[in-house]
Amino acid sequence: MYYIDMNNTKRYNHTETEERVERAHQRAAGAPLGDIRLALLVKHNARLLSDVLDKALEPYGIGSVGYIAMMTLHSTPDNLANPSEICMLTGETRSNMTRITDELVSKGFIKRISNEEDRRRVDLSLTEAGVELLRVVVPLIREGNATVFSVFSPETKAVFEADMLKLKSALESYL
Repeated sequence: MYYIDMNNTKRYNHTETEERVERAHQRAAGAPLGDIRLALLVKHNARLLSDVLDKALEPYGIGSVGYIAMMTLHSTPDNLANPSEICMLTGETRSNMTRITDELVSKGFIKRISNEEDRRRVDLSLTEAGVELLRVVVPLIREGNATVFSVFSPETKAVFEADMLKLKSALESYL
């Protein structure tokens, strides 16, 4: 009926969630879920993918958001970025990014550096330990994703990717 995620939070499984949302829609609109069922599946699977990533990263003392922040830094030419830039790229709030940054600094994976052009600004940079951690975990993450998505044939993956890109485009144009 429920499962426990990486944060020890009880979550209803998808079937229970869908049944509850179906009841609410029947009561409110007198109609079945329809396309809302797809939205629920996308949201539930996105949460599960995040939980799988968190589980893979747990032995290394970081979570999925910390990993994404580190990969964002690693994507820059000098492993250097402003916290605001990382927030924009990850979609995290400034307060959550501050908490994550503090954790990554305390573990020695990133460091704060004064910006040479604007002394009021502090940038973030990967440390050697952070780069080494990415060298270890990125292959594991890739392997885990390969295992998760092995339920699809190469042809199905290509169609799925195209459909997800169409959905992304529709969602972006809706905003």
